[in-house]
Amino acid sequence: MSVSLITEQFGEVGKAIVGFQYAERVKSELIIAAKMLDSLSELTGDELKGASKLYSFFLTALEGETNIAYNVVGRTEFETAACKIREAAEKTGLGQYGEAMKLLSEAISHVASSGQWAMQTLKNHHLL
Repeated sequence: MSVSLITEQFGEVGKAIVGFQYAERVKSELIIAAKMLDSLSELTGDELKGASKLYSFFLTALEGETNIAYNVVGRTEFETAACKIREAAEKTGLGQYGEAMKLLSEAISHVASSGQWAMQTLKNHHLL
């Protein structure tokens, strides 16, 4: 469902409800990604190689989920967060975990901003 279809059928409140759900889900997944990244620094050798590959797959899936949120809700914060996730994946692949963590933190902030917009819209309509 696209943002224009949601807004057309359900108005700004419908867009806010869907946006809030996406923001909470993506934010939760980003927090999981940050915790996983923190654990990567404890691994070495083949263990690190395998974990890094799986982590890369996870970040690719998370970027896709974030792009879906952008396409459905239309909030640029999701688009920006998806770019940060992609950059974090690149940094992780280079072993630059500190930079990757910074990028994931920025992505969390962008997604939280979108969630704040949705929550405020719902409050303005006395739904929260």
